[in-house]
Amino acid sequence: MEIKKNIQLAPYTSFKIGGPAKYFAEVKNEQEIVEALDYAKKNNLKIFILGGGSNILVGDEGFGGLVIKMKNIKSNVLEDKIECGVGINLAEVVGLSVENSLTGLEWAAGIPGTLGGAICGNAGAYGSSIADSLESVKIIKLDSLKFETILKDECNFSYRESIFKENKNLIIISAILKLQKGNQEEVKNKIEEIIRQRGGKIPPERSSGSFFKNPKVDNQEIIDKFEKETGNKVQDGTVPAAYLIDKVGLKGKKIGEAQVSEKHGNFVINLGQARAEDIVMLTSFVKMKVRDELGIELKEEVQYIGF
Repeated sequence: MEIKKNIQLAPYTSFKIGGPAKYFAEVKNEQEIVEALDYAKKNNLKIFILGGGSNILVGDEGFGGLVIKMKNIKSNVLEDKIECGVGINLAEVVGLSVENSLTGLEWAAGIPGTLGGAICGNAGAYGSSIADSLESVKIIKLDSLKFETILKDECNFSYRESIFKENKNLIIISAILKLQKGNQEEVKNKIEEIIRQRGGKIPPERSSGSFFKNPKVDNQEIIDKFEKETGNKVQDGTVPAAYLIDKVGLKGKKIGEAQVSEKHGNFVINLGQARAEDIVMLTSFVKMKVRDELGIELKEEVQYIGF
């Protein structure tokens, strides 16, 4: 394993934004992960675990510690279970489920990023999430460099949250997903339909993915209006952030080289040369408008790195 210095992080992110990592390492197996973490401990460095680079915004000054890029991608399928290193792309895990006639991950078709990122942020769509399919995760504890297995019920999963977001001492290494046996053709058709639906909504530009979490709303007038205008029922009081951003007229809003997508209000895009500062200013403005006009506080789904 090689520790590199001053590696630009922008190419490793879906936003294509961000300054350099002071130290950078790619790890492909458990031994290399231990070596990288040990190096960080001995040199008193902060660490950031990098997956596919979606759902993050790296600051313009970069990150002053050690960025560890997970490249552990080994996978194994046994009956209705898939075991994978967390560096594997979520799309590849979905592909494995299709190849083995397993159902339960169709919702993840077209979602960027790695399995590790999906578990950490409890990624989900269409009423399902990664927590629904997770059986257990193998982790390493940063303080002791010891490996442990954590069962799903110990992961504290909630909407876009997990114990791994709360407790930075726990680093996910691999995971076991438990799915159901299904009809391969039906699984394929469902995935194709989800990708078709996504293709009409998700902008192809440089973006982190959904920027804000969908908030819970207690204003019945807003809920009624949403249901009447979209024909969709509100579940658990949760209204899409994109709808709220559209209601305050911010689709297409620009600050510097950052823009609220004209296609989807909850996507913020890099028009080409955006700085992290542009994204922060624009999203702060979006939060202010939604709060002031609708009385709703938006919270970021995106993680800020190096701020």
